[in-house]
This record gives sequence, structure tokens and C-alpha cells, in this order.
Amino acid sequence: MIFILKTFYFCFSLSVGSLQFLNLYYGEIGLAKGQIGMLFAIGPLVMIVAQPVWGVLTDLWDRPKATLLLALLGSACTAAFFPFAYDFHHFVILNLFYWFFQSSINPIADSTALALLVDRNDFGKIRLWGSLGYAIGVISIGRILDFIGLEFMFLLHSGVLLITLLVLLRLPIQKGEKKHFLIKEAAGLLKNQAFVLFLFFNFLLQLTINANNSFYGIHMQSLGASITIVGFTLLLKSIWEIPFFAVSGKLMKRFSYPMLLSFAAFIYACRWSVLGFSDNLQVLIWTQILLSFSFSIHYFASVAYVDVLTPQNYRATGQTLYTAVTLGLGGVTGNLLGGWVLNHFAAETMFQLTTVLALAGIPFLWMEKKDPSIKVSREKDI
Repeated sequence: MIFILKTFYFCFSLSVGSLQFLNLYYGEIGLAKGQIGMLFAIGPLVMIVAQPVWGVLTDLWDRPKATLLLALLGSACTAAFFPFAYDFHHFVILNLFYWFFQSSINPIADSTALALLVDRNDFGKIRLWGSLGYAIGVISIGRILDFIGLEFMFLLHSGVLLITLLVLLRLPIQKGEKKHFLIKEAAGLLKNQAFVLFLFFNFLLQLTINANNSFYGIHMQSLGASITIVGFTLLLKSIWEIPFFAVSGKLMKRFSYPMLLSFAAFIYACRWSVLGFSDNLQVLIWTQILLSFSFSIHYFASVAYVDVLTPQNYRATGQTLYTAVTLGLGGVTGNLLGGWVLNHFAAETMFQLTTVLALAGIPFLWMEKKDPSIKVSREKDI
């Protein structure tokens, strides 16, 4: 079972890595930069609505394998139509359908993996295979596309998604007995003070991450970095995530979730601060390791903390709601804020602002009074 989970994350992240050249494809077929930006904004917008819907359906039906199969199949089929579209409006429609299916896969897979694992602290050791798959996808698919052309990217992406689907069929997930699930109680997650404060923290942190993801490459190029160097920094981040995910279990056993998340936010702030005050390319390249460290801690601690904060019957709902608020709402806000700042100020100002915002979210994690019974009751569910 563990091997199948590792293979699933590896294959799915390999498919994500294979689509990292989408912006180059849009430019190659003649879309304007403004149109490309609008297309990339569709994903976070769709997440805000689609992910809670998928999460509620997964918990309501108690069929995570069925919803994952549907999401993978829908993503693969939609991606296969991209090479046949050349009009901007066609790409808008395709992106709407693609992200409706694709955006739900990761949070539902995380919820399912945590349910299958005996110890949630082992989640990082599973997730590191995703980082490995992403790194290999960026390298191998990039090489292949250099020879066969960017238009074949979508065929490769769909093919890897279908392989991921076949791996999913091997997961030992069975439909459980009819369980207690009420929409009213699912919506009641937003009345959970600790969960809402956690969402506030992640919203602020994620908007800084999205601002970096969208404009980091442009900033590096403005300082003289080539496309190859920018690609190397992204690869460097993915490779260094692997050892950090490997030690995640030990970190979660030793430190509380708020402590780990606070530390991740502090490391993110250090990274943004370097970008905000240094123009030395060597420094900016190698401090990507800070991003690897902060991302891996932030990822595994957040997913596990959601699992702790939400009742057993509503964990898929909790994971998708968390992703909708952070990657969805936080993603849209981060892109808009970053774009506005860059239109009026220098890139260094944007990174200085994100430094402050990353630190500003930390107090939210410590506002709620600790209830020692929460962690105990959640551990009994596993």
C-alpha cells in the first residue's frame, strides 16, 4: 500500500512537471502576455468554487477513489483538446474545465493518504516522491519537447495522468459503511475557531508565495539571469524538497503544528527579504534552498494539521476548503497584489512587502486557546 501511494504521488507530480512549459506554448502560438496572465488566473479562481464542492461530494459519497478517478479522467481528456485550440476564448473554456477537475486531485489525494496511513507523521515520506516526480518531469519532459515540439506536451501530460489513474486503481480504498454526514455540519467547519485562524494564516502566507511564483522569473531575468538559470533554480527547489520531506515525521513528533508553521513562515520571510534587498544572482539562486525548506515544512504540517482540526467524517471537505482558501483565494490575491505593486514600484518593494505579510500571519496560529483533548481525540480516529 505504501509503495502504491508513493507511485501515485510520483506519477501525478510527474504530470504536473510536464505541464510547466504551458506559458511557453501560449507564447509560441501568439497569445499576448495579458491574455496569458488571464489564463493563468483561471486556475485559482476555479479552485475557490470547485474544491469545496469536490470535498463535500467525496465525504458525502464516501468514495474517494471514485472522485479521484473522475478528476483524473476529466483532466486527461480536457488536456488532450488543448492542441486543437488556437483562439483565446477556446483556451478560456478549456482552462475552466481542466482546472475544475485537476484542482481537486491533490487535496483529496492528501486526505485519502492520511486516512490510509497508520501514522500521519509518515505523510512527508510519501509526499517526497511527489517532489522527485516533479523534478524528473521538468527535466525529462523538457528534453523530449525540445525534440518533438511543445504541442506534444498535452499528449504526454494526458498519458501520464492516465498512468496515474491506473496506479490509483490499485489503492486499497473501499467504500465504507453509510456514515453520518450533514451539509450543515460540514459548513460548521467555518465556526471552528482554530481552523478559521489557520485559514487566515495560510491565506496571508500563500498570497506571498503566489506573488513570488508569478514574478520571480521576471525579476531574475531583469537582473541578467537566462531562462536556463531560472529553470535551474526551480529544479534546485524541487530536488532539495526531497530530504526535507524525508525528515518531516521526526519534526512533527518533536514540535507542535503551530510551531512548525510559524517556523516555515519565518523562513519564507527570510527568503523574500533576500529577494527584496539583494541583487546578487549567486545569492538569489542558492537561497532557493530556503524555499525548499519552508515549502516542505509548510506543506506537510498544513495537511496534517487540517486532519487534526477537522472531524473524521469531514476531512476531505476540510482539505479542499483549506486549498480553496489558500491556493485559490490566496493565489488570486497574491497575483493581483504582486501585479499592482510591480506596476507602481520596483520588484524589490514587492518582496519587502511579502516579507512583512508572511510574518504578519504568524500570530493567527497562537490566538486560539489550546484544547489538549483535540489531538488525543483525532489520534483515536486513525
